[in-house]
Amino acid sequence: MHKNLRGHVIMITSINTRNIIVLFAMLLTISDVARGQYIRYSDDGKAPKQVKNGVISTSNPFVRVYFSADEDIFYPPYDIIHRNDTIFLCRETVTRKDWVLSLPTSGTTYFYVKDARGSQRMVKIVRSSSVWPYAFFALGMLALGVVALIILHMRKKYQARHASDLLLKASQKHTKKYECVTVLFADIQGFTKIAEHMNPDQLVDELDRYFIFFDELAERFGVEKIKTIGDAYMCAGGVPEDDSANPIEVALVGLGMIDYVKERRLQDKGFWNIRVGLNTGPVISGNLGHKKRVFDIWGDSVNTASRMESSSEPGEVNVSDNTYVKIRDYFDCEHRGRMPVKYKGEIDMYFVKRLKPMYAEPGSIYKPNEAMMLKIQILKTTDVEEDLRRDVIRKYGPALETRFNMLLQRVELLARASHLTDQDYVVCRVAAMLMFIQTEFAKEYKADATIFSDKLARLRLNEEQTEMMLRTTTNIVQQSAPQGVIEQIIHDARYDYLSRKSLGSILLQWYDAEADRNKHLSRKEWFNSHKALLDSVVYYTDTERKLAEVHFAAQKEIIDVLLAS
Repeated sequence: MHKNLRGHVIMITSINTRNIIVLFAMLLTISDVARGQYIRYSDDGKAPKQVKNGVISTSNPFVRVYFSADEDIFYPPYDIIHRNDTIFLCRETVTRKDWVLSLPTSGTTYFYVKDARGSQRMVKIVRSSSVWPYAFFALGMLALGVVALIILHMRKKYQARHASDLLLKASQKHTKKYECVTVLFADIQGFTKIAEHMNPDQLVDELDRYFIFFDELAERFGVEKIKTIGDAYMCAGGVPEDDSANPIEVALVGLGMIDYVKERRLQDKGFWNIRVGLNTGPVISGNLGHKKRVFDIWGDSVNTASRMESSSEPGEVNVSDNTYVKIRDYFDCEHRGRMPVKYKGEIDMYFVKRLKPMYAEPGSIYKPNEAMMLKIQILKTTDVEEDLRRDVIRKYGPALETRFNMLLQRVELLARASHLTDQDYVVCRVAAMLMFIQTEFAKEYKADATIFSDKLARLRLNEEQTEMMLRTTTNIVQQSAPQGVIEQIIHDARYDYLSRKSLGSILLQWYDAEADRNKHLSRKEWFNSHKALLDSVVYYTDTERKLAEVHFAAQKEIIDVLLAS
């Protein structure tokens, strides 16, 4: 069976509407596979199919052939050595800016491509008039109808028998301890007295209006809403995913709440006022209940945050010393002194008055500007790095993790020495991580790139940053001459190990790990490839040239000794 179908066959054993669609797609794919071994092509411009040789046969009058950066042979951009009049080259944005060849005519077409190493390869495309695809399509539709009826019948019995177990499993979240979570409590001043003299419908509408805005505010800064209890609103940053920037983000949510209430009071659209309290520390998260399971957090840090709110004043954000030390570089805070707290003794408290002027939008003291958001991105890059190390790198062994750590440590050093702007610094670190995945992984690239993409979403990169990251990564992977300081930094960090005194032991350790992944890699090939690098690599940054420990000529002698042994 075609290798792209193996995963779908397993998925069909679970009964749901999505997998009926998967079955339909699988049947259509089988009709394509039946026509022969298929570089990568697509009949409809969507997800390309894998081909094992250079011959493509299709009955579709319009075929697109993709040559992507993750293929074993071809790397964009491609140099078309020869083409006839039926082929033209164009560039489209298809995931990673793949190059596309479009064939709007029939007949047989030959063309040649050349990769970055100069190797040439012929590709032959034949448009046929086979009826087999249509026959397979008709049979597939008939089989789909029968299977769909069977699955829907089984699904009813399955759901009726296991409804309670499925509901419990779907809603369950594992209990977990977090070391750094910032908890926020907000409460409306004198709500009980207000409720006694206010029309119930108006009361609920007004409270709902406030909480809807609070929900939007929390979502904007990646803060998790925990629950509401009457007029009290509770949210937390740093759950369910660790987040180094969570004290800053939760403080921004608190200031946003105060700002919203003040605006409504000034416009005579609301007469309520709120108190806000924050505390940072360890918590435990989990679910409570059986029929209606609710995600919640517990711990002394939660209790302290509640005390911060009750000790606050209307229109103020009150924070503990634990939170203050993490946000003081970004906010102007007023020390209230040591205040008595029930069951806690005396605790240092601070009012968060405003964002520092350099981090606030013009004309506002609460809304963060681009500089502030970049500071948050810098903190979050550490989380992305750690998540990538934990979920991807470590499963391939300590040698690869050592290479990953060496790369990012060197990128950090060179970036600081080059005095990059915050935006360039974020792009530099993210591009270095993406480059590592693309160059160090072959068969595993797609799955690991998907994991990295999911984690990267936490940074909320804008279009300019995304474009810079992709362009930088592509140039580095292609081993083109570095353009600009970011590419120079990543290039030098990538090959920093070549000038280290410990090069011999590094190469031996890395070879053992690489040989486990690639059984066909010989010791001679491994050392000769790095000897060739010593002839071609040059350092572009002044800092890397100054820090180089051993000249490349001496390193080649070390490799010769290793080869002789």
